[in-house]
Amino acid sequence: MLWLTITLIITAGFLGWQYWRWRHRRMLELAARLPGPPALPILGNALSFMFNPGEFLNKVDVFMETYGEVFRFWLGPELNIVVKNPTDIRALLSSNKVNQKGPLYEFLVPFIGYGILSGGPIWRSHRKIVTPSYNKKCVDNFSPIFNREAEELARVICKKDPKRSFDIYKDVVRCTTQSVNQTLMGLSKEDSQNLYRMDEMLWATQKMYGLIFEKMTKWWLHIPIIYWLLGKKKQQDYYVKLIDELMADIVRRRRKALEVSVPGEEYMGIVDRYILSGELTEKEIQSETMTLFTTSQEAAAKMASGVIMFLAHLPDWQDKVYKEMMEVVGADGPVTNEQLKQLEYLDMVYKETLRYFSIAALIQRTVVEEITIQDGSITLPVGTSLVIPIHNLHRDPRFWEDPHRVMPERFLPENVKKRDPNAFVPFSLGPMDCLGNCSIFIYFMKLEPAGTLDNIKLNVAISVSCANGYNIKARPRNGRINELS
Repeated sequence: MLWLTITLIITAGFLGWQYWRWRHRRMLELAARLPGPPALPILGNALSFMFNPGEFLNKVDVFMETYGEVFRFWLGPELNIVVKNPTDIRALLSSNKVNQKGPLYEFLVPFIGYGILSGGPIWRSHRKIVTPSYNKKCVDNFSPIFNREAEELARVICKKDPKRSFDIYKDVVRCTTQSVNQTLMGLSKEDSQNLYRMDEMLWATQKMYGLIFEKMTKWWLHIPIIYWLLGKKKQQDYYVKLIDELMADIVRRRRKALEVSVPGEEYMGIVDRYILSGELTEKEIQSETMTLFTTSQEAAAKMASGVIMFLAHLPDWQDKVYKEMMEVVGADGPVTNEQLKQLEYLDMVYKETLRYFSIAALIQRTVVEEITIQDGSITLPVGTSLVIPIHNLHRDPRFWEDPHRVMPERFLPENVKKRDPNAFVPFSLGPMDCLGNCSIFIYFMKLEPAGTLDNIKLNVAISVSCANGYNIKARPRNGRINELS
């Protein structure tokens, strides 16, 4: 009986595998035309990715050196096609044939549900509801809050020992969190400072994304029993409970406030829009609130911290940015949204920061209809997971001279003209607008280096960040310290 059972299992597995190959014969035919590493039955190339998640992008680089800028690999039965050619990337991301989030985004669902970031059938309608909160008038009305929180950041930094280095991210993330809470979340300053488990969330977020990225890149963690035995399920449950309780508190406070008064259209935050729309369940409101909260405050904090660290280590660029601010804004401030757009040197440092520390190391889309690239010579079959390695593209020496160096001058107009415009895609093909403004910080503080920008160690956990912190020194600028008292 035992041998009969084993034989039946093996036979069923073989027949199932053959049936799968028959159903996906078109995919297999087109995949066979592409270069890529040899794949094992069932496992595909999964064994090639048994390493620390931070090494994933390095492995992609190795494959590109071997197989070119378009290649395929298999993770089990999932076909992934990596494309790094800038022209192909624009064509693919502009097509409605490749407009669904890829399977990697499923790993976000336990934390934030289906929606704007993770995809699913409802993300378009949810995004449409919140879009007005990002229009020009709303952003202009948010400027006083951004300026006030940036000044508060400067006050905090002024109290530090100017001779000692510190990680600016720890202070910046509090600034961006308060800014987002009082704008997109619609909270009062008092409510924002008293949210349940908010401080815990600030320091748990990066570890949470590390867990998600680890599961994305380690195929054995997809097996529930292994995920549970290694303690990962316990970690996930902790993060999910933390999210649920914090977001429930935010939504509760906004519901209570809306019973008293409804903000004007140009001042309304996203939580209010979701509540007043009547289109979302309570759980969906909380999930989308978390999505927009973390993708705003945490991403903005990483970008601002990178800008500040680079300016500290590039004194010539710090001087350029400061002098330009004095010319455009004047000595009194505050910085308006229109003035911010005129700060060209700051914009170059900002773009170089986005190039160096990609907000999304890679993005993945599902091909829903066959599409060709490279003048029809390559066809991506239906069901393929398209992978765009943004981090690798932003380090490609064909487009970026000495790509591992920090060089804001890459974005001088004369240098931009020489480069393929599609080689820089920090937000996919979306606009390069970032809510929040820590630039007024430069008004009050003289930044100084701590260490070096050579060989910065990177941490990859969905986004790319500085593994050892955004370390700087800072001292008050002469004559400006009294303005902060």
